[in-house]
Amino acid sequence: MGRDHRDRALAVAWTEQPATRHRMRTTVVTVGDGGRFRITRLGEGCGIPAVLLPGMFDNRRLYLWPGGLAEALADAGFDPWIVERRGTGDVAQAFGTRAGWEEMVRVDLPAVQRLIADDTGRPAFWLGHSFGGVALARAAAETLDRSGLAGLVLVNSAVDIPLLANRVVNAAVRSRIWKGVFPSRRLRLGPEDEPIAALDDAVGWGIAERCRGDLSSMLTTVDVPLLAITAPRDGVAPASRTRRMVRPAAGLDRRVQSAGRAHGFARDYAHANTLLHPVARTDVFPFLVDWLVARSGQLAPAKVTAPQCAGRHRLRFRATLDVPVEQLFRILIRHWAVLWPVRQRRVRDGVDAAEPDGLRSVRAQRVLGIWRIQEEIVTYQPPRLIEYRTIKGPVRNHLGRIELRCAPGGGTVVDYRVGFDTPGWLPGRIVARVLDGTWRRWSLPRLRRLATTMR
Repeated sequence: MGRDHRDRALAVAWTEQPATRHRMRTTVVTVGDGGRFRITRLGEGCGIPAVLLPGMFDNRRLYLWPGGLAEALADAGFDPWIVERRGTGDVAQAFGTRAGWEEMVRVDLPAVQRLIADDTGRPAFWLGHSFGGVALARAAAETLDRSGLAGLVLVNSAVDIPLLANRVVNAAVRSRIWKGVFPSRRLRLGPEDEPIAALDDAVGWGIAERCRGDLSSMLTTVDVPLLAITAPRDGVAPASRTRRMVRPAAGLDRRVQSAGRAHGFARDYAHANTLLHPVARTDVFPFLVDWLVARSGQLAPAKVTAPQCAGRHRLRFRATLDVPVEQLFRILIRHWAVLWPVRQRRVRDGVDAAEPDGLRSVRAQRVLGIWRIQEEIVTYQPPRLIEYRTIKGPVRNHLGRIELRCAPGGGTVVDYRVGFDTPGWLPGRIVARVLDGTWRRWSLPRLRRLATTMR
């Protein structure tokens, strides 16, 4: 079965869809065993492909909403492909074809990979949510060409789902009374009814994982960059199950990241709203996109952008230090906590494994033992520019910008700007005076000493 299905060439015709912010095309692919499924492509198709897989009871709306992840990827220059499963997306199935997860892993995803290779000639990033991520992990271990995998992102994915492990639930969802399709929409579980074949596969994979650790053991052969996102309020795919599944993965570039307040995100996310909540557009998506960019091999040359510190209260500090630009940049990024009279710790690593204090890292501190503050690195352009924003704390719209340039007579000029707003109960002028005095009397002298001792 497998060889005939895998080796059959694919030729698809794309249909233009009504205009959105990006060009959108769709096609229905028919593979060797007669199975049919829909692919939606966003953008002009010039960037690195990013394949997005929905989970159970779901379809492309998970990614394709105004401001959704597909748009965020297209904005960043990627080429998003949303691959829906058989039996979803209002695509009718040929008589006698099976619409399960097994078919997706063994037939459909390899076909998509060949289609992307023929169309773009580039390795693709692959991202799956919930059981879509499970299918993706299994395909990466068994059926996909590893040379065509630029990296994997699994969002709230666990094969051993507690709900499906319940015998009563198990029997109910697989009952014959549903006549081959479980009524997920009627039960408000999601926008798509689920083929019973897919539920059979999901239950079987869960049993195999609990009894023998099947998928976890398969991942020991997968050596590609891997990011697993978990959610503190996820009752469907608990974080502990996700960690247990991906822990054996072979690659050194492997990370499990909790999308919660304790790690610098705006809220404690749940199973679906990690990708659907409006706040995710400015919270989760920038982290995901920057993680992909850091592994794309096509980082744009560092450039210094125009200052963006536009708060009501603004401060500017300039100083010249007798130390090269590259060295001073390293001091600022790695020893920032030493420069302030508060205790700080990093609560989220940056997206680049080699620079844990770099882009999208988050540092936490407590001022006067009262106010909790979290700062996120939002711009990281070695060795010229660092920008950070306050994502938790009493001040609002706080942006700090540190620009470095070579001094005419040698050394480095530090140009540090701060802009922020404050709520009505907190006098902004007092905060500005405290920041000004702290920088001049504490932070800058310490920075000079560090630059001298580390020269």
